[in-house]
Order: sequence, then C-alpha cells, then structure tokens
Amino acid sequence: MTDFSRIPADQDRQIPAWAPTVGPGWAALLDQLHRDLLALDADYQLDSFSTSLGSLRILVADRFDQDGEYDGDFADKACALTDAAQVASEHICEQCGASGRPRFRGDQHRTWIVTVCETCRTYPAAAGLRLAANG
Repeated sequence: MTDFSRIPADQDRQIPAWAPTVGPGWAALLDQLHRDLLALDADYQLDSFSTSLGSLRILVADRFDQDGEYDGDFADKACALTDAAQVASEHICEQCGASGRPRFRGDQHRTWIVTVCETCRTYPAAAGLRLAANG
C-alpha cells in the first residue's frame, strides 16, 4: 500500500493524493487510471476529484505546449480515461471492489447514493461503509 503522506507537494494534484478520500474498493480502479494518465503525461494535474451519485468525478487540467497552444489531443485522451473510470466506478463496490451498483443511503437528514455490492449493502458496519455523504 502507498504511503500517501510521502507524496511530494508537486504531486498533490495527482490521483494518489486523493485516493484515500474514497473507499478501498476503488483502489485498483484509481491505480490503473493514475498509471494510464502518467503514460499520457507524467506531470498531469487534476482540476477536481470527487464522487457524486455513487461514482467518481475526475477532471484533468488542460495542458498547453511551450507556445501556449491548447493540447486537444491530450485533453481528448485524458477525458476518455476519466470517463471510463467514472462508468466503471458505477459497477464496482466502493468498499470491497466486488461487482456493485448505485444504491440509496440516508439518515434522518439527507439521502445520498453510493455504489456497493449486496454484501456491503446488507452489512455496512462489517464492510466499513461510511455513513456520511462523500462530496
């Protein structure tokens, strides 16, 4: 497991810095996305990282060449990767990594959606499911 406290400050806008903010079931998905983005650009930066409606929402910052020209090819490839990760996260239990689906969670004050498998849905305490909204 990666020690995220040792990530250099210039990498705090890459996926490893944000991976601990979601459940462990998405670790492999985020690791693969990070490796794929590194292959495009070792210095890629995130504009945002969050979850919404039970799936990942990741936006990669635009990249410009030395002449200040927008790198549309990079943007297209990075967007395809993050879109694929978002779709995949809708089918992977955020807690354990098994096959899952978005499900409603709630308390007396609010309702939110998380993607979990049948086991984690049924036994949330055993799976370590957080009962707070995830952003």
